[in-house]
Amino acid sequence: MKDSFSRPTGVLSVMLLVILLAFGLRMVGLAEVPPRWDEGWTVAHASLDLGALLTITSADVHPPLFYLLLGGWQWLTGINLFAGRYLAVLVSLPSVPLAYIVALRWGRRSSTKALRLAMITAICMAWMPLGVYYSAVIRMYALAPSFVLLATWAGFRLITQNKHIGFRSNDSKDRYAQVDRLHAVLPAINAPSLIHPLGAPSSSLHFIIAFVIGAAGAMLTLYHAAWSLLALGTYLIMRILFSDKHRRLQRMGQLLVGVIGAILIFLPWGVYAIPQLLYRATGASANVTQQYPISYFLRIGVEVLTMSQKTGFAGILVILVIMTAGLAIAITKRSGRDIARLLLPVLMIVLTLVAVATAARSWAFNARMLICAVPALAMMIAWGLDRMMGLSKPLAGIAFVALIGVYFSTSSSFIYQKTLEVFDPYNPHTYIEHIAPTARSTDQVIFNVLSPAGFYALDRRGSDPSWTYALTWDPVIEPQKRWEDRVSLTSQNHQRLWLVLYKGLAGKNGDLRGWLDSTFYPASATWGEEEVFYGLYGANTAVMTAGAGSGTHWMASDGFDLQLIKSDLPQSVHAGDIIPVALTWRAQAALKQNIKVFVHAQSSDGNIVAQHDAAPLNDLRPMTTLPVGADVLDHHGLALPLEYRGSIRLFVGLYDPQTGQRLQTNKGTDQLDIGQVDVVSETQ
Repeated sequence: MKDSFSRPTGVLSVMLLVILLAFGLRMVGLAEVPPRWDEGWTVAHASLDLGALLTITSADVHPPLFYLLLGGWQWLTGINLFAGRYLAVLVSLPSVPLAYIVALRWGRRSSTKALRLAMITAICMAWMPLGVYYSAVIRMYALAPSFVLLATWAGFRLITQNKHIGFRSNDSKDRYAQVDRLHAVLPAINAPSLIHPLGAPSSSLHFIIAFVIGAAGAMLTLYHAAWSLLALGTYLIMRILFSDKHRRLQRMGQLLVGVIGAILIFLPWGVYAIPQLLYRATGASANVTQQYPISYFLRIGVEVLTMSQKTGFAGILVILVIMTAGLAIAITKRSGRDIARLLLPVLMIVLTLVAVATAARSWAFNARMLICAVPALAMMIAWGLDRMMGLSKPLAGIAFVALIGVYFSTSSSFIYQKTLEVFDPYNPHTYIEHIAPTARSTDQVIFNVLSPAGFYALDRRGSDPSWTYALTWDPVIEPQKRWEDRVSLTSQNHQRLWLVLYKGLAGKNGDLRGWLDSTFYPASATWGEEEVFYGLYGANTAVMTAGAGSGTHWMASDGFDLQLIKSDLPQSVHAGDIIPVALTWRAQAALKQNIKVFVHAQSSDGNIVAQHDAAPLNDLRPMTTLPVGADVLDHHGLALPLEYRGSIRLFVGLYDPQTGQRLQTNKGTDQLDIGQVDVVSETQ
């Protein structure tokens, strides 16, 4: 009886089952784990308009292809966690059938043995723990292996397109020979690939195009795909050099055309990307990881690639035993060509590990950067299992059971917890929890990094404010002029602005908050978990007029003497707006107390409708830092309730935050009336 693999329907049926296995493994608890930091970045990044998306990507550590794909997907499905991860699952699935057809060409053997190796490779690709992990994360790592495998298959076809690889029976009516005769008689017919499981003959142009798509697609998806592509190119060149002399030049030329085509497609983007990558590669900033040798990161890389964090050395040992056993069997059978084929996956793994380990010393070690080596590891494991199966099926069965047994906990639990590179407890919902209770749909939220913006976008409802960004935190720090212009433009359409400042005043964050505090009118300031600052600001569009009380002094017994040089306020504002108040102070003596300023908005019956308490510049300029004799501008915002209408009076005063005791003015009062503001409806 012929093996079921000898029938196209048999191959397709088994392959469909393997793809369903891959799909099922990736769908387990797809949206149960909260979004991770990089997923938040991806969601927000992909939702930007095309120009902004490409601009931010040019300064990022990843190319734009997946962001563009996710952007279109989110336009269709909306922004939600399940849909985003489902896209990652979908784009990862082609890697399974691609692994099958790559292994067919890589194996270069006839009969069912080639199909067996190919099918085992597909199964391994469907199961690989690191691949499953990143195939259910909203990042480009799900897509990159498919492009690498496409380039690998097309490269093999370019150098072996005149050879038949696959099952050949001894039957004189061999169906492959029949297909060949059919094309000889009817050369105009290009039979579809389903005529036999390995595809009908096709022109070199098709394979060149496939190679260009695979190689360029991989580089536009993940820069670290370059190492697998470099290994592939090296291997293909070596194969060509050992091929028939009369075809060597032709095959080398076809491969060169494919490489040049891929470079030309990537080059326009590379002009933007390469300077940024070189900057990071030089380790221009101090990095604690530079203290560790490359060998340290290589060890971690092997652990991550084999996903042996939970298995310990047992996981690595089982994989080594399988590959060593396969190698021993090949040596015993004196199959030099068979052993030589291992050069491809070995090169892919070694180059990727070394490159990622080297990059880790300049930036940080990231397990996800090894994703393009996963197909190579799948090929090596499949190769070892296939050789063992050729010698003894029970022996291969024991190895397979050992592999599954050792990785059972990893494959059934660990990969679904999504804990790689998550260092601290965090709450992705904290941003919406802080903003939503007091925000309005007409407000605008400004984020200093896109990851919190993505978390906010995933939680955001229609009644919650929209968001924008001013990036001052890694991995992208924008030029100040760029984010100043963006926020200024935003303020023309939104009177109330929220600032969400991840990591507070660290790094360039201080520039952003300082600019907002001096340009707009801070109405509130609170701190949340993870060192996140939440500030509400008023964007003034009203005409400011001089208020009363200029020249008033606040004094205390210790020589404290602070003079109000002038006050500015609007004559009227709309209901629900933030009243802008600009005060100019001058210290007449060195101030020894960190006194705070209060600005109160009082209704006609004396009730406080709104207030803002802070040292100058929204607490960024404590009184003790004010230079003697210099004027200091101090903005305050008073957030009005939506329902209030009518006249309102503004009062300014100083108090000791330790005791709550108010300071007296030189007029003998503890507050100063600086004027009246009319609160009117939008239509007035």
